[in-house]
Amino acid sequence: MLTMRSDEENDSVQNIATENLFRLSNRTAVSVRVGQHAFVRNPPSSTERPMIFAQLTRYWLARRSAPGFSSWLMAAARSARVLRHYQAHAALCRLDVYRNYVMTPPNEDLFHHLSHGGYLMRGLTTRQRVQCVLSHYRFEETTFDAAYKAAVYANGGLTLWEQTVGEHAFMIRLEVASRTHAEGDLTIALVADGKVLHRLSYSWVEGRIVGAVEPLVPFVARNQGRWLDSGEAFDAFETCFPNNSPSFFCFAAMQGLAGAVGMQQVLTVKCTAHIAYDPDEIKHFANAYDGFWKILGGVELPGDTWRVTLPFYLKPLADMPSKHRKRAAQRRDNWRAIEARTRATLQRHLLHARGQQGHATPFRETAEV
Repeated sequence: MLTMRSDEENDSVQNIATENLFRLSNRTAVSVRVGQHAFVRNPPSSTERPMIFAQLTRYWLARRSAPGFSSWLMAAARSARVLRHYQAHAALCRLDVYRNYVMTPPNEDLFHHLSHGGYLMRGLTTRQRVQCVLSHYRFEETTFDAAYKAAVYANGGLTLWEQTVGEHAFMIRLEVASRTHAEGDLTIALVADGKVLHRLSYSWVEGRIVGAVEPLVPFVARNQGRWLDSGEAFDAFETCFPNNSPSFFCFAAMQGLAGAVGMQQVLTVKCTAHIAYDPDEIKHFANAYDGFWKILGGVELPGDTWRVTLPFYLKPLADMPSKHRKRAAQRRDNWRAIEARTRATLQRHLLHARGQQGHATPFRETAEV
């Protein structure tokens, strides 16, 4: 069924829905040609139609309890854009990871890529948002096993690294990002004594959307830390890991995660393209985003993104004052341990083995951290 579709939507269906291939069933298949390649597209099944409408209705009813009719009306209008890209969302709902994990209670905002005012970064069109969410969950579907899906999407997160120092417990966990913050579909969280110290959120997106030549890249859209209730936990972190930073712990895990699936770069959001960017808070956003990407050796790209080549850059120890070398080496030992543990953890959950398993990426030493 094709409804409410302009030329852009027709093009969207051809570029989004037809890229997701499914085995032939007893449904009528439609042959589609994209460029020189022929694909077979299965139309939405009779179960997917009521499923999508039911999920939209549930979201609208849940939002109705929020104060302000105009706010509810805006959220309903945004989420209704799902129907303009119906074929693509039917393909999304056919994915096991989406149907059996994302679409389960208590999640009421299944189409947060359209129901929010922003998604991943400013300036994405509706079509690009749909492309991003479909590419993310298609990659999750075809890359990781059922145990990974259960841990990340149903059981509170997958532990990537953990360490106990004295009476304090630290861990880095991969989990579903909050649906109220459309800044990435997954989040890497550093937790100290049960309190979150830092979050790095990302999605797997098509490279061309974020300025990369690679077909698919991890795109980091959130880099946030120092929650109000984490004071004592942060003090414990500084005591146990002196001269270190939660943001580097999370990015070391991001490096291990990318390495586990054979990717050698991470694309990141530019501060002014962040969906919550406030010009009055430019200093804060610049430090948290552009400043951090630059420290990692990132290169600012035309448009709204940065590229961080992996491994991220470090200044040679020999170029540092001798009194700083020991603590710098200790910091890097922590990051290497996190990267190695993360890589090994993810590789155990891959559906298909990849080359160079079990070897942590050597840290390149050029920028001072």
